[in-house]
Amino acid sequence: MGSLTKAEEEETAAAEEWSDEAVVYVNGVRRVLPDGLAHLTLLQYLRDIGLRGTKLGCGEGGCGACTVMVSCYDRTTKKSLHFAINACLAPLYSVEGMHIITVEGIGDHHRGLHPVQECLAKAHGSQCGFCTPGFVMSMYALLRSSKQPPTEEQIEDSLAGNLCRCTGYRPIIDAFRAFAKTDDSLYTNSSLKNADGRPICPSTGKTCSCGDETNINANECSLFPPMKSYSPCSYNEINGNAYSEKELIFPPELQLRKVTSLKLNGFNGIRWYRPLKLKQVLHLKSLYPDAKLINGNSEVGVETKFKNAQYKVLISVTNVPELLTLKVKEDGIHIGSSVRLAQLQNFLRKVIVERDSHEISSCEAVLRQLKWFAGTQIRNVASVGGNICTASPISDLNPLWMATGAKFEIIDVNNNIRTTPAKDFFLGYRKVDLRPDEILLSVILPLTKPFEFVKEFKQAHRREDDIALVNAGMRVYIKEAGGDWIISDVSIIYGGVAAVPLRASKTENFLTGQKWDYGLLDETFDLLKEDIPLPENAPGGMVEFRSSLTLSFFFKFFLYVTHEMNVKGYWKEGLHSTNVSAIQPYTRPVSVGTQCYELVKQGTAMGQPVVHSSAMLQVTGEAEYTDDAPAPPNTLHAALLLSTKAHARILSVDASLAKSSPGFMGLFLSKDVPGVNHTGPVILDEEVFASDFVTCVGQIVGVVVADTHDNARSSSNKVKIEYSELPAILSIEEAVKAGSFHPNTKRCLVKGDVEQCFLSGACDRIIEGEVQVGGQEHFYMEPQCTLVWPVDSGNEFHMISSTQVCSAVYSFKFASCCFFVRAIDIVDICITNIYFKIDNKLYVRNYWINFF
Repeated sequence: MGSLTKAEEEETAAAEEWSDEAVVYVNGVRRVLPDGLAHLTLLQYLRDIGLRGTKLGCGEGGCGACTVMVSCYDRTTKKSLHFAINACLAPLYSVEGMHIITVEGIGDHHRGLHPVQECLAKAHGSQCGFCTPGFVMSMYALLRSSKQPPTEEQIEDSLAGNLCRCTGYRPIIDAFRAFAKTDDSLYTNSSLKNADGRPICPSTGKTCSCGDETNINANECSLFPPMKSYSPCSYNEINGNAYSEKELIFPPELQLRKVTSLKLNGFNGIRWYRPLKLKQVLHLKSLYPDAKLINGNSEVGVETKFKNAQYKVLISVTNVPELLTLKVKEDGIHIGSSVRLAQLQNFLRKVIVERDSHEISSCEAVLRQLKWFAGTQIRNVASVGGNICTASPISDLNPLWMATGAKFEIIDVNNNIRTTPAKDFFLGYRKVDLRPDEILLSVILPLTKPFEFVKEFKQAHRREDDIALVNAGMRVYIKEAGGDWIISDVSIIYGGVAAVPLRASKTENFLTGQKWDYGLLDETFDLLKEDIPLPENAPGGMVEFRSSLTLSFFFKFFLYVTHEMNVKGYWKEGLHSTNVSAIQPYTRPVSVGTQCYELVKQGTAMGQPVVHSSAMLQVTGEAEYTDDAPAPPNTLHAALLLSTKAHARILSVDASLAKSSPGFMGLFLSKDVPGVNHTGPVILDEEVFASDFVTCVGQIVGVVVADTHDNARSSSNKVKIEYSELPAILSIEEAVKAGSFHPNTKRCLVKGDVEQCFLSGACDRIIEGEVQVGGQEHFYMEPQCTLVWPVDSGNEFHMISSTQVCSAVYSFKFASCCFFVRAIDIVDICITNIYFKIDNKLYVRNYWINFF
């Protein structure tokens, strides 16, 4: 990056264009954001000001625990927009001029619960409650943005970005169904009655209380409060006030306030810019060629948080009109690079309705792919250009841009515009055809011609909110010649199989000019195997499965085109009944679940489906978890130092760089543990801190303590560990071959003569074989932490822990400290399952320590 000093001199002339006044509203309260906070996320700010109902879960926008609703005023449509976002990824200054509503802002036990909160609590939709505020806010944002009651499908789609590990989704969906658009006329207006005049249910044919409101209320059990249907009242397009008169309105000040260009700063020299004109963006790019352009921060946020990336200059381009274009022109649909994915979805739906059917094949393919792109919160902020320039090998959209023949418009700092085909834009892993003085201006998506077909494909571990194992975009243009249909042009692009979206060039060349029929399949499959080679050690594993997907995707594409031609009457031969399912789009029916149980009352609550005592606090964000406990001044924060090797000898630990980091207070290794450095649930066979050897990636080597959590993590990243790698045993087969077994673990349970039973012929079936289970991919949703502080000169400890085993924490603490402690007072606030272990074994006199 160029000299900041030089850049400062060049900025002086245009200084009057920029402002450092940042204003937001949080739950109806006006707040002025001071300069110097560009390094913070919205979540950090909210929790710092005491709004701790918004939780920090995965930290990468995957779990939804940090969901809040953002409202902004669209000066083009003169309406306010309401949408859910992940606060853990949103840079603080990116919400300037917006209204932020958190779970505390819609209701609490003092002011009363919002209907969304009330329904979730009464339907038993929370257990540990950590994810509950996120679910509440996702549903709330859907209601505020809907003119009409949402459908059940829309409700489930809005929750795709929220994960729940312990409660299960049935009670959550059941709770929110109260807000769904339903048609009860079949039941309420039914004229079927029995001899006694009682209504007969159209579903069961038995007498019921359908349409009899009096009977419904009279028979209502006190244990099951009525699940009311909440109908919207007068919808206000500015305020979005549809479900209650007590809703927080969009602040008039923000509606009337003039939007200004922002120039703000952050910790460690970070600079944040929010230009309002394209010329400002280009000028900043000329000053800072290495500056990072920000829209939703869904990729950059992960890079800075988990990959230790550092960007000194950040340019938010969310308010630049030239980058927000959405128009249909002669050469196709022009999509500005800053257009949000949710905006693109809405626009494509409109185009599909308005344009001729033969023109919209590419639009339909992109729209279908967007449905399974991340979660709602990510699509609400992530941009088209951001996804393209990130150049992820598993991007769901990039193979489609290439297959459809899309073009990218690129502009440089001198206002020169060049156009490049999407197929030539991706040069290597995370590398694109974009110079430091250029930015992506727009995408041109061509409309399709008659007999041109585009199809998208994606296979992931699960449908919703998951990254692709393999994805693809395919296009074919066929022409009639002599009674046959000949392939005039074809594109076959795969993602997830190489460092860049991979074009099957040999296959394309072979198919061009071929007759479209079943006879071309066998040779096409052979060529695809050559075009898309996956070595045994390919990143991501599952090589055989992923290779089979490349073939099955093309087979599905062939069947899809054949079926479309048959439906339109141009192809006589239809699909065999066994192949019809291959071309049917995936549609998941609305979730339906039933729980049947017998009510056996024992005492006041035993055996009854009573709402648990913490539910009302969990749905309002008032339930306090370990990380929510207020920490006093001088609290120190600890970050773990983890092994990066599977099996190695520790040669040295160099903390010289860490010691010069801001806020660094100390590094503690195995030699610093005054007591026993071993732990374990039953047998003490694990080291608290690895001393001489590490036996797995992620094993705890030590802990770094600093004045803030961010400083502790930053310091831990600067500690250098030198290893001498040793042979690693990575499978059961290797362990058996090497004779590597855990000591004293041989056990044999015998009942009867097994071998004799096999030989006797008495067995109906004898099944032989082997089942192998590979490594698991973990997604941590709840960070575990402990807050410890000494009192009475160290004779007594107080501890707040998220453990489920308080007795174990007590014994480990006593053993590791190795001195007499009069009392250890442990408070278990968050009752949750533990995904991974963090051992809190450190005693530092006269300080509070917060372990993450």
